[in-house]
Amino acid sequence: MKKVSISIFGATGSVGTTTLDIIRQDPDKFRIKVLTSYGNTEKLISLAKEFNPELICIGNTKDYKLISKDINSKKIRCLVGREGLLDCAKEKTDVVVAGIVGLAGLEPLIESIKNSKTICIANKECFVSAGSLIMREAKLRKVKIIPLDSEHSAIFQILESNKNPIDKVYLTASGGPFYGLTNEELLNVTPSDAIKNPNWKMGKKISVDSATLMNKGLEIIEAKYLFNLSEEEIKVLIHRQSIAHGIVSFKNKSILGSFGEPDMKHPIKFALYWPNFYEDNSKSLNIEALSNLTFENINDDNFHALRLVRSILRSNDENLQVILNAANELAVRAFLDKRINFLDILVVVEDAIEYVSSSLGSGNFDKNRDLEYILDLDNLSRVKIEELISQRF
Repeated sequence: MKKVSISIFGATGSVGTTTLDIIRQDPDKFRIKVLTSYGNTEKLISLAKEFNPELICIGNTKDYKLISKDINSKKIRCLVGREGLLDCAKEKTDVVVAGIVGLAGLEPLIESIKNSKTICIANKECFVSAGSLIMREAKLRKVKIIPLDSEHSAIFQILESNKNPIDKVYLTASGGPFYGLTNEELLNVTPSDAIKNPNWKMGKKISVDSATLMNKGLEIIEAKYLFNLSEEEIKVLIHRQSIAHGIVSFKNKSILGSFGEPDMKHPIKFALYWPNFYEDNSKSLNIEALSNLTFENINDDNFHALRLVRSILRSNDENLQVILNAANELAVRAFLDKRINFLDILVVVEDAIEYVSSSLGSGNFDKNRDLEYILDLDNLSRVKIEELISQRF
């Protein structure tokens, strides 16, 4: 049987690590062709020696020199930086796992769509800034996009098996580690507090997004493009147990939900094996656990991140989504670097959207929104956002 070839972008991050754990369990099914990492040199070297890919890529020249000394270049090509990432994305593979955090993953993602059959995507920032472009390219090239977020994977699985007209899609949110705390209590939150999600093991950036609920806001935008939904069709429920990952109500009054233990292996394994059946020996959900599930309808107007995202979607201005994503990335980084406090994150994001959009002007960008256009807007936005943070904090 021919093995499924896989490229993993962001191989040393949480998504990449989980993907490789799954592949280790079924070595006769998969063949690793490409591994990339931004800067975890030792781990990338170890993975390259274990999986023998054709290509590896590291983020900077200093790390590249260390890797090239330790890797047999006759067997494995070592690449570096942006150009190296794009060369990796040009390799034809059956499946690409897009696990790079932030908009840094957009260029290799678009290039991968041109050269692969299936894209398994864990990068919601790319969808926020370039959802229309991603789905347009995928449709043009007949590439299947499969989400790796637990919520979007759940919705994907429900909709794959049910073609009834949709009434509402419900994204569930744990609420993060600070749900219910007062502003006075949130003033004392530290970066180490914010990266401790109660139910999921995740990277730092997404953990902070979960704590601010911006993660759920970004997921609203991602769901809009993945499933061709209007903003009004997407609702958020607070569900502290993280057992129900996605719920869909249909026009025929039926409701379907996807339930399981909070484990990223489930959505990633589903995507890697799609559309085929697979067995799983991980912990089964005890049906009795469903008796204790709670769901809280929330008013998005009471949550800064959700209110901001919905306002942007209602404006129908995709430029604002690019600015939103850039502002959130930089605000979270500033918080993790202890330049701003936790409550400042969403203040920076909202102020940055107004500051950048007014500074750049509405007529300065062409509306075709190709890749170059989006990256230009993102770069200009980041310069202005750094100005804003430096001026006010």
